Amino acid sequence: MTSQEGNASGLVTVVMIFLNGEKYIAEAIESIIRQTYKNWELVLVDDGSSDGATSIALSYAERYPGKIRYIEHEGHQNRGMSASRNAGVSTGSGEFISFLDADDIWLPDRLEHFVQVARDFPDARLIYGPTLYWYSWAEARGEKPPVDGQADFAGHNDLPARMLLIPPIVLRQFLVTQGGCLPGICSLLIRRHAFEECGGFEHSFRGLYEDQVFLSKMTANYPIVVIDEVLDYYRQHSESCCWKSLESGEYDPLDHHPARAVYLRWLDQYVRRLGLNDPVINRSIRNQLLPYRVPLYIPLARICRRALRASRRFLRAYTPPGVRRVINYGLRMVTALIKGRRLRQLP
Repeated sequence: MTSQEGNASGLVTVVMIFLNGEKYIAEAIESIIRQTYKNWELVLVDDGSSDGATSIALSYAERYPGKIRYIEHEGHQNRGMSASRNAGVSTGSGEFISFLDADDIWLPDRLEHFVQVARDFPDARLIYGPTLYWYSWAEARGEKPPVDGQADFAGHNDLPARMLLIPPIVLRQFLVTQGGCLPGICSLLIRRHAFEECGGFEHSFRGLYEDQVFLSKMTANYPIVVIDEVLDYYRQHSESCCWKSLESGEYDPLDHHPARAVYLRWLDQYVRRLGLNDPVINRSIRNQLLPYRVPLYIPLARICRRALRASRRFLRAYTPPGVRRVINYGLRMVTALIKGRRLRQLP
């Protein structure tokens, strides 16, 4: 099948990158094989694995010739997530592109659902849905969960579903919520020509924020449609890139961290090059970069947050509800200032 024939037929190129992960990769591949939508091809991109994941991937490529392909970087190098995703996309030929990491899974009707939405909205260049943060897998396997007692939960879009959203509406929302409504990489369907026009993933982002960089490029330039259905499971485990970055201090979902500073500086330069003069986006980038630009801002902010938490504990123990409400509002104002946010309304 030529690239043109594949594009005309609605072929979906699924790219699965992996660096080790022999415990999970077979389950991820099987979730693609079980899709009700059968017009897909899978490109398995080995980013320098040293465990049994390589042999598992090769065995699937041998069992499903014409449907599953295995590729690796020259010399079995590790080149990072962005370079690996781009290599997988360039190897495929589908009209649509989707990503599934080797430790996540799709529900059986995932592709069928997304492709139908793409057909319903031919002007949409990206379709995405909420991602399930999947903790319960560990108990089902008899393994220790990464967070004791944490239930599965779905992310939220904070945007109207089944509506063509013109740029930069979605990018604004990503920034206003400071990434709180971002989908997982496993929850996207992209039209190939838009992927190629925007330049794909940025190779300089080897790990953290590579997905946010790509999503920022897409949402700054192209119409988007979001859906409400949860069709993708994002496995939470201590061996993942995010959890390892939590341990190293490079990433923290609740606090300032180096990886976000790198992303925000990149985004600031990108919107300037693009000539995107949007007041909400400009203000959000400026406010969120402030802590990284002002000396001692971050350590002082952490001291203030600890003091605020102690104050709230004292208030709960020793003040009547009415007084507590007024004081809490004042504390919220201080917290909003520390985080570079605006307080929108009374509690």
